[in-house]
Amino acid sequence: MENLARHSEILFIWDATMCNPNGDMASDNAPRFDDVDEKAIVSDVRVKRTIRDDLQYRKKKLIYINNEEIVQRGQNAEDRFKQIKDQSDLKEDLPVFLTCIDNRLFGGVAPKSNIQLVGPVQFSWTKSLNKTETVLKPGTGGFATKGKDGEAKYTKTFRADNYIPYGLFAMYGTINRLQAVRANTSEEDVREMLDSLWFGTKLINTRSKQGQKSRLLIRIVYKENSSYFIGLINELVKVRNEESEMIRGLDEIDIDFTNLISAINKADRFIDTVHVVCDDSLQRYRTELEKINSVKIIDEVEFASLGNEN
Repeated sequence: MENLARHSEILFIWDATMCNPNGDMASDNAPRFDDVDEKAIVSDVRVKRTIRDDLQYRKKKLIYINNEEIVQRGQNAEDRFKQIKDQSDLKEDLPVFLTCIDNRLFGGVAPKSNIQLVGPVQFSWTKSLNKTETVLKPGTGGFATKGKDGEAKYTKTFRADNYIPYGLFAMYGTINRLQAVRANTSEEDVREMLDSLWFGTKLINTRSKQGQKSRLLIRIVYKENSSYFIGLINELVKVRNEESEMIRGLDEIDIDFTNLISAINKADRFIDTVHVVCDDSLQRYRTELEKINSVKIIDEVEFASLGNEN
């Protein structure tokens, strides 16, 4: 296949301020949190949901795990696949399955059709680079109701807002070229995914999730004949003052990219290009990031322009 997705590693850095970046359903949707090291947690599923929602609602792409359809119709995986197949001109199961961009990226299942596809794009769970805390604050709301006498009444309702004051996250991802072959994943699919990762995070506007911003996106693209990965590059980024319990914003954090830059440059013989998207808030690190061999650094506006060209 021409334009097949390239063997790559991804590092996505974003932050969350006064919001709940990933609720835990087993804990009344409180922010996922590790009480031992006092750091917030975000799952890979949450980030994939962000990407899927942006692909679906902003870009109008066909999504397999479409929550709106699944919930409304009470669909299981095979029901959803049959719905897509009935709307397709294709006859063979796998090509129909791969008309959905999220299947080409993340894989999926349609058990009765004997489809169980591992996607080339995978993300790991991540913890905040800084220590933080969960905050539970009560709130009120009000609705007009009717009493037994038919008269309108004003009744207060109560809610609990559960959030973290501030967290800076670094999530690791990979793109496996061997799996991209079976999933028919193209570089265009990857570009769409990265665009939705960046802007989908910024555009989340639900009450509990709003307050997140994309800060840095690094994609290490390996040479065509290489099967080498550095691996877990998120562990190579540190916050020098992570022990501080009073961090409430990005301007209070000192990020250390030393080990990351060293590891990338050490693997230079295997690497084609290192693409970096840098938000203006992290331009103070640009000179340091320019020490990466074969690096190409652009800002968010340039990145958005590239997305509009597709």
